[in-house]
Amino acid sequence: MGLEVVEISGLQVCKFKIALLGRLAHHYFLSEHNNLDHSVGWGPAGLEVRGRVRVTKSEQQRIERFVAAARYDIAINNCEHFANYVAHGLALSTQLHTWWKDLSAKTIRMLQPSKDTHSNISDAIGREVADVLNENLWQAKIRKANQDRIAFWEARAVRPD
Repeated sequence: MGLEVVEISGLQVCKFKIALLGRLAHHYFLSEHNNLDHSVGWGPAGLEVRGRVRVTKSEQQRIERFVAAARYDIAINNCEHFANYVAHGLALSTQLHTWWKDLSAKTIRMLQPSKDTHSNISDAIGREVADVLNENLWQAKIRKANQDRIAFWEARAVRPD
């Protein structure tokens, strides 16, 4: 799981309507197949990486720069800013150009907790470490199950293939 660096990117800026906000606002993210299963995005909890996401070196660097410099803010560092910055190098958002979205953003901004830049980096590193540890644990369980299977058959004088 996580980011995989590739030569050519297939990422595109994707969005879906947020039901919690009366479907008046959108959540933007980057994905090759316009779904959240393998996507990278930005939200109040910081960087959101789901599944394996294939990015170019420049996209990876933009992600790292944005996470290191930005604190999530619905009005000035939202998910659309992030997606456009990573994809195109410009942190732009058109969502706040209507009065109802601007009003919604100001309301959410007052109510929504967000992380500071240090927490963004710490959480991203923590998730990467957790992914590696979970993969190592899974591999250890597989090795143990194979050892148990071999021991079971050897105890019965049968050699498994």
